[in-house]
Amino acid sequence: TIEERVYGWMDQACTTKPTISTMTTTRPQKPQQQKPQDNFQRFETWLRENGAVFDALELREYDTPAVVHDNNDMDDVAEEKKEPSTTAAEDEKQEESEMRGVHARGHIPADTVCMMIPRRCLITVEMGQATPLGQTILNSDLDLDAPKHIFLMIYVLWDRKVNGSNSFFHPYYEILPRTLKNMPIFWTPDELKLLEGSYLLEQIADRNNAIRQDYNAICQVAPELQDLCTLDEFKWARMCVCSRNFGLQIDGHRTSALVPHADMLNHYRPRETKWTFEEDRQAFTITSLQGISAGAQVYDSYGQKCNHRFLLNYGFAVEDNREMDGFSPNEVPLELGVSTLDPLYAKKVEFWMRGEADALQAAVGGFADAQTLSVVMEAATKHHHHHSNNNPDGPGAPVKRVRICASNNENTRLLFSLLRALACNEEELKAITSSINDGAMSRALFGLTDQRMSLQGTPTFYRSCRDIRHPISLRNERAAMMLLLEIIGRSLAKYPSTLSQDIVDLMDEVALPRFSNDRHAKIQVRGEKEVLHHFARWARTALEVMDVIESEMRGDNGKSSFDSVIGEMEVDEGNNGTHHTIVRYCDDILGSLRRQEWKNIRRRAGMKKSSATGSGSREHQI
Repeated sequence: TIEERVYGWMDQACTTKPTISTMTTTRPQKPQQQKPQDNFQRFETWLRENGAVFDALELREYDTPAVVHDNNDMDDVAEEKKEPSTTAAEDEKQEESEMRGVHARGHIPADTVCMMIPRRCLITVEMGQATPLGQTILNSDLDLDAPKHIFLMIYVLWDRKVNGSNSFFHPYYEILPRTLKNMPIFWTPDELKLLEGSYLLEQIADRNNAIRQDYNAICQVAPELQDLCTLDEFKWARMCVCSRNFGLQIDGHRTSALVPHADMLNHYRPRETKWTFEEDRQAFTITSLQGISAGAQVYDSYGQKCNHRFLLNYGFAVEDNREMDGFSPNEVPLELGVSTLDPLYAKKVEFWMRGEADALQAAVGGFADAQTLSVVMEAATKHHHHHSNNNPDGPGAPVKRVRICASNNENTRLLFSLLRALACNEEELKAITSSINDGAMSRALFGLTDQRMSLQGTPTFYRSCRDIRHPISLRNERAAMMLLLEIIGRSLAKYPSTLSQDIVDLMDEVALPRFSNDRHAKIQVRGEKEVLHHFARWARTALEVMDVIESEMRGDNGKSSFDSVIGEMEVDEGNNGTHHTIVRYCDDILGSLRRQEWKNIRRRAGMKKSSATGSGSREHQI
């Protein structure tokens, strides 16, 4: 997927135009015998000579990777830079560190434009399209993995090769990182091994394959690309662009751009600045959202993302990737499919695949949000025969992949819907898939009510396995939670270490130094396991609550009641115990199921009594 920062024009929060900071903090006096400017000094001089304003800011080089978020709390360690740290040997070769950050020269008040980069200093998609190579690519109508990124890359690679040191952007090119060893697609086999068990390994391989395919495809229509760069240089350019580009609206047109200097701000949340392209100024601007103290690092926010996206696209993983409300966007994918050993395999596969074409068409047609599109696309591309997490008996079943995080969001509800479909017995499957006329009696036995027509006009209760958003029965919900535990168990078994061991390992900053690839790999797999353990606890808790419900229905005395168990869970939630999503599921969803089961018991008892009464009347007549 194309990783771009959120469009800045959508983030405008101020109704009045902020003023540009004209801070004139005294700079160190130049020595009488001036030293030659280094690359970054030449870069800043180039920007100023072309109208850029950033007097309130200064670039700092870090001799060690201990970058601290200095916001009146020296213990609040910042998220890592996009650029990698280097070894001593590499530093000797490169003469300067690639570990830098942007800091405030003095106090920056809120609502201050602290950086303004004129349009002429931006590299845009359109500039890449205008090159001879870009024109060839445009005319060839190639199906490329990330077209906007490609054209930004093409401009950089073409300009550096053709114009060399005479390029207008030469000072910018000189400060770009020479290596991107922090990016997983450049990791060594030993470093990649630290991700064993993680789906990120497949994403890294996919990214490498996509870049290679793009390179080969372009070389087929434009052989001159081989004269501009090797495959490794093409990969370097791709990841430079991927980690640095901004999605902007310029002249009413959405585009992507490289913005010198602005792309050097490190990531931190909650965001402290906002950025946009201002048409009246014809410049890219960064504005403070709050006061920033003198000397503090000035941050950009790369958005609320799972660590796998930070690591794959920017080369770092956030140590504690949580929002202010405690929510963690870290995700892990679960793959689900119908077991080939299921006696209802054929019937379940038919239901499993029902509606996929409609869902994909709706998403592509713009009738679904980005999250839904992501889920639909992953499901659609996994319809080939695949060995799924819950199908250890061999390949053969279509697979759906769902990304889940510790939240009761749309993907969690989709996961539970799919689990309920997989857990159906024959009677339940018939009840939820049969037509209104044929299935009315079956659904009545489960306390289910009829719904309307499917998209195809066929009267069905659930038009697809994605729509089972409420429990079918107590038996089915229990089977679904047991299946979830099995899937999670298999996922956890793929990792060579446990979550508790990962937590202990991350306490050792000697063995796993901050900002190292080894540490980032460990942070990534720890985050995945935290999500898996969250859902394992969810399933176990649900099973325990269903035990209580069944105990109530049997009339067992002396056992805990449903209400008392939920009350204890709510107290535990207040003490940072049971996660609130689990409490709400047990109270709302299982509570609703409990009420429905009681209704079913009374209904069946009434039907039995009525039948007995009718039989007695007939005997009396005889």
